[in-house]
Amino acid sequence: MSSMTRRAALGTVTGFVGGVAGCAGLLDGESFPIQRSWQTGFRDPSSVAMTAAGQLLAGSHSPFRDRPIVAGLDAQSGETTWTVTVAKGEKSPLGVGDGRAYAISKAETMVSIDAATGESVWQRRLAPIDAADPEVVEFAPIPLGDRIVVPISGTEDDVPDRLVGVARADGETLFTHSLSASLSGAPGATSGGVVAPLIDGRVLFLDRTGEVGWTRDLGAPLSAVGATDGTAYLGAATEELLALETATGAVAWRGSLANTVFARPLVADDRVYVGGADYTLRAFDPASSQQLWRDDLGNAVTHGPMQVGDRLVTLVGGTHDIRGSSGTIPFSPTVLYVHEQDGTRIREIRFDDKSFDSGSIEWAQAAGETVYLGHTDDLTRVAPEAITDA
Repeated sequence: MSSMTRRAALGTVTGFVGGVAGCAGLLDGESFPIQRSWQTGFRDPSSVAMTAAGQLLAGSHSPFRDRPIVAGLDAQSGETTWTVTVAKGEKSPLGVGDGRAYAISKAETMVSIDAATGESVWQRRLAPIDAADPEVVEFAPIPLGDRIVVPISGTEDDVPDRLVGVARADGETLFTHSLSASLSGAPGATSGGVVAPLIDGRVLFLDRTGEVGWTRDLGAPLSAVGATDGTAYLGAATEELLALETATGAVAWRGSLANTVFARPLVADDRVYVGGADYTLRAFDPASSQQLWRDDLGNAVTHGPMQVGDRLVTLVGGTHDIRGSSGTIPFSPTVLYVHEQDGTRIREIRFDDKSFDSGSIEWAQAAGETVYLGHTDDLTRVAPEAITDA
């Protein structure tokens, strides 16, 4: 009979959330390769988010009913302050706006939660979802003014792929737009609507009323969208970074890459940063389309780059599902990089088998003043000084 790990043993005592913040028994503090503020036994985390008021939120993508679709955490200690659960079903990452958290479950439930109190503002049914593959709830709801746009799109032909608009106030369905193919990455929001990339190489702009403003065929599967009010940025399997005018869908410029892109490009401080499956991190000037710098990394970029203060944080390797025919990526090594905005690499943190009792890092996400690491069995807050003082 296999032996129980230290993490599993603690999990049976403390439960799924809370109670183990900062406990070195879960991950040996001496072997963990980066300074952390805390690490808590929050199982199967899907994402984190920080509200404008400073409330830290986390979600679990677990299908089990007793694991929260949304939870409030104390940002300083990692202790769980409240949880909201729904019926059994896979759960989406969190969308956050105007002091509320939004998430959907494969149990065909969408929730709106007051982030300060954990009180349910409303719950609404969104069907059909339950019969779909788990990836139907892979993407977070998108706050867009007085409404929320909900991406419902799996990778199999078991439910209709669609974008659903619901009222932020009460969850009433305002529109449903059917998609001609599955989403290839997370849509990006602009002030007037959302830009949605499809697995068949097309991209469309859906305005806030649910009407299609334009559709463009770009010829290859596309990444998640990084958008500003005037331009949307996508990586493509044509080995390019594409800049699209959000008003018309016209391609403003193309930046040369050496492979496809899995992660969302970052638009920050008059620069566009993109991490590729070609093991590189690049910066482009959005005005001239010129590449400003590149740094060769140790694996394909799966999360980031993310902006934390004046630093860029990027995760390569780890766990990542790929939609479409882009192929597979090697999951090892898993490395977290910290860069200056001019491309100077100032820190490289490698995670290996000795970093964990079991499982692996699934994602990295910036929230507030630092980065959080989602692991199979827990959630870790990287110490802010490990990023800003590197």
